[in-house]
Amino acid sequence: MGFFYSKDLMNSEGDILDLISLGKSHQAMNLIMSRFKRFVFSIAIRYMRDEEDAKDITQEAFIKAYQSIETFRGDSHIRTWLYAITRNLCLNALDKQKRKGQILSIDSHDYIELPASERSDSLVEHAEFTSFFNECMSILPEKQRETFILRHVEELSYEEISTMLGTSIGGLKANYFQAVQKLAQYLESKDKRNAHERS
Repeated sequence: MGFFYSKDLMNSEGDILDLISLGKSHQAMNLIMSRFKRFVFSIAIRYMRDEEDAKDITQEAFIKAYQSIETFRGDSHIRTWLYAITRNLCLNALDKQKRKGQILSIDSHDYIELPASERSDSLVEHAEFTSFFNECMSILPEKQRETFILRHVEELSYEEISTMLGTSIGGLKANYFQAVQKLAQYLESKDKRNAHERS
């Protein structure tokens, strides 16, 4: 699945860079928060697996972004820059939790969740989908899971993901292919079990 930047996204990034170059950091940050708040939260919730912790990380990520915004020159996409900031904050927070013995299992089924404002009108359907999606993601090794989510859910290009994770494009494609294969096998097996239970 290819990914192309929308005209709105490109214009938004151009507008943000223009504001930064004019020294209008506050206005630029307002645009960044408006455009990328859900993206940053989605990263944080996947790592932290707790909504309140994810909200704290999201807020801290934008504070750090604001503090360094004047050094951002557009060498990478804004999403790539924000991802690196958010991921580092999450890893630091998880390391602190681990030292305190508060860390949750990586296979917990609650590490993917949308903010309340983004949820489906049907809470039952949303809960069922979230549970099913997390069940599928839990069977994947960490690298395959992260690659699959960034590629398939966030619809990032391999070039962006490579910059974010420091992994070669070839390695990412292999991770994604293996993830798709494992998910297909898992879903096929699950369908067979369900059919057997109904018979």
